[in-house]
Amino acid sequence: MSELFDFLLDPQTAVVFDIDGVLAVYEFGTHCHSACADADWETYVRTHDPYASTRPVPEIQRFVRAKGPKRVYACSVAADFEAQGKRDFVLANYGIAPDHICLVERKPQKMDFLQSVADNLALPRDHVALVEDTVKTLDAACEKGFATVHVTSFFGFNG
Repeated sequence: MSELFDFLLDPQTAVVFDIDGVLAVYEFGTHCHSACADADWETYVRTHDPYASTRPVPEIQRFVRAKGPKRVYACSVAADFEAQGKRDFVLANYGIAPDHICLVERKPQKMDFLQSVADNLALPRDHVALVEDTVKTLDAACEKGFATVHVTSFFGFNG
């Protein structure tokens, strides 16, 4: 196992996963990553639950099982109309505790959630790892002293 996964699996490390493009494969359209234009997303979600048909990532499922539930979290930006679908997807496919799922209105609020995890577990920031697909969000977390992992690091994880 790599040094990265030794660190992530350490019982003293908390791991926070983004949802879209990390826990949920981002394949909402046919031959296109999105099912519709951003302007039509709310209407689409209110008439089709995209999270009911998206797939989880087997490598991350294996990681979550290996890590155990105590220090695994999910945090994602979600509008009110998509929150329940995201939450249900995470619960059904990863077994992350309901109180470990945080849905925020804006990306900068993810930093507040990371800090609350650090505070609640009495961990230094560098023992709270954010797993993301958006480099700007990873950069922001890194600048604040959190550990950061791009989702592609999980490609090929066998546990």
